[in-house]
Amino acid sequence: MMCLRAALLFAVACGGGGGFPDAPPEPDASPGGTLSLDWSLVKMADGSPVSCDAVGAGTVTLVLRNRAMQGGFTEVFTCGTGSGTTPEVPVGTYDINFELNGPTGLITTAPEQMGLVITRKQNTPLAPITFTVNATGAMDLRIDALKTAGNCDSVAANGAGITGMRITLNHITGGACEPTTLMIGSTPYTINCGAPVTTGCIEKTTPITAASLPSDNYQIRIRADQTAAMNCFVNDDSIRVPPNGKTLTRTLNLAPSTGAGCL
Repeated sequence: MMCLRAALLFAVACGGGGGFPDAPPEPDASPGGTLSLDWSLVKMADGSPVSCDAVGAGTVTLVLRNRAMQGGFTEVFTCGTGSGTTPEVPVGTYDINFELNGPTGLITTAPEQMGLVITRKQNTPLAPITFTVNATGAMDLRIDALKTAGNCDSVAANGAGITGMRITLNHITGGACEPTTLMIGSTPYTINCGAPVTTGCIEKTTPITAASLPSDNYQIRIRADQTAAMNCFVNDDSIRVPPNGKTLTRTLNLAPSTGAGCL
């Protein structure tokens, strides 16, 4: 009788799963839903498209605030992808702000979207957004041959002995020339990449400025001559003109070349 009772107890404990206890149901692994977004950038001046790289934009940041919770959190996407989908976020009703950011911080924002409802295991597409960017900036440069007496004094007097200089400016992406007019001190100098104009020696204290340039990453090329030889000093730096009317301030160092006749 005791053996029969033990057998019955064993059968009840094991259930109907072939001799093993039934496994509990798996919990729902999805705590919320996702959001997806498409974005684009346009120039403030004329509404034409502009690339993330041209304005130095690295990321698009979503600032999400769940109305049922205190505070908020962010989701960050690479600007150049043009679209993104968040990881799962808790269900609820959200208000969302949008930021376009670069290496130095905020570039611009897009209008807030409010009352977005996130449901479990569902993706909620946001309305596409457009960032309007002031895609112009300025630059204020100096040129330095790193000689004690400066760029223009003679080599005998510890100067660089430079007698003339040429400057060109090309967009790094695509290589197009930027035919702007620079101010060398108070003297205008128009960029001509195909046939650069030679101007006199530019002293290291003389500002080279441009008040309004398309924001972008550029390669500037500077060639400096001495009396008996050309291209005795060179510079091929890359420079970034920032957006939002900000000014790039920088000194460009000239490197001596080993050309024939250079001192």
